[in-house]
Amino acid sequence: MPMMPATSELRRIFLLDDGGAPVVRLDGHPTARRAPAVVAIGAFDGFHIGHQELVAKTVADAREHGVAAYVVTFDPDPDCVVGPGPAKRLLTTDDRLAMLAASGVDGVAVVPFTPAVAHLDHAAFFERFLAPVLDVRAVHVGADFRMGAGGASDVDALRSWGGERGVAVFGHHLVSADGTVVSATRIRGQLASGEVEAAAYELGRPYVVRGRVVAGRGQGTHMGFPTANIEVSAAMQMPADGVYAGLALVDGTVWPAAVNAGLPPTFATAAGSAHLEANLIGLTANVRGSAIALAFTRFIRPSRVFASQDELIATVLANIDQIRTQYGGSGVRIA
Repeated sequence: MPMMPATSELRRIFLLDDGGAPVVRLDGHPTARRAPAVVAIGAFDGFHIGHQELVAKTVADAREHGVAAYVVTFDPDPDCVVGPGPAKRLLTTDDRLAMLAASGVDGVAVVPFTPAVAHLDHAAFFERFLAPVLDVRAVHVGADFRMGAGGASDVDALRSWGGERGVAVFGHHLVSADGTVVSATRIRGQLASGEVEAAAYELGRPYVVRGRVVAGRGQGTHMGFPTANIEVSAAMQMPADGVYAGLALVDGTVWPAAVNAGLPPTFATAAGSAHLEANLIGLTANVRGSAIALAFTRFIRPSRVFASQDELIATVLANIDQIRTQYGGSGVRIA
């Protein structure tokens, strides 16, 4: 029997869980008293299972010692400032901060990342940004953590600094899957290869992109499968070209979706062709102009040129039937 995920799971996938810790931007002008705290530091793009374990250990340490647990992160991602060319993002900044805020911590501290901040060593960074607002008792980072000019401030440097100040520093072993370290870079590679199920395992949830429905070719309706053409920020990582099973959130309802990523080869030169389009199974309303979020759940087939329109229609309708068999043919209201 076809079945959509439970409402609670859909809300988790699309980041609709209620509540979350406060997010504070550290602008150098603190307004609150210094709170004793244990902190985790990182960029946390994707907030994958390795990040989740690091934060969970931070929270456990804070609870054991009766102090607050904070995540310290950056906006923009440091890679956008100091990298040779920014890598594609796995989360928007808003989604990244929302996930961190919902991770069980007591607060998220956001440092505005600039070239000047990139050149601060660990001691100057703590003194300028954290000391005015947090009485740091312990620091949790990944074993490969580095900061400052040339990445000179590593775990050993942090430990030496912390030892002089009574601050415990923990460099945690990185989480592995199938013998390989889980990382944002590895997940980007999986998505770029169409391995959305492998990426979902390492993210701890299906991969989601957000965009807006825009005008398209208008041919899908005449062929029996109207599509929503979706405009997504060029900064986001996209899965490999191909057809995927997915879920689409529009106006508080989640619909089963047949998703085409990449320019459809058959219509590559047609005006209005989109690089991302989805047939929302069961939806009859016009959603042009609406915000939409797409979760990629399963790769179905690669993109290809069809010999005829009849072959294209038969193939696409068969793909839609596969997804309808998995998820059903109607939407689920979750917000």
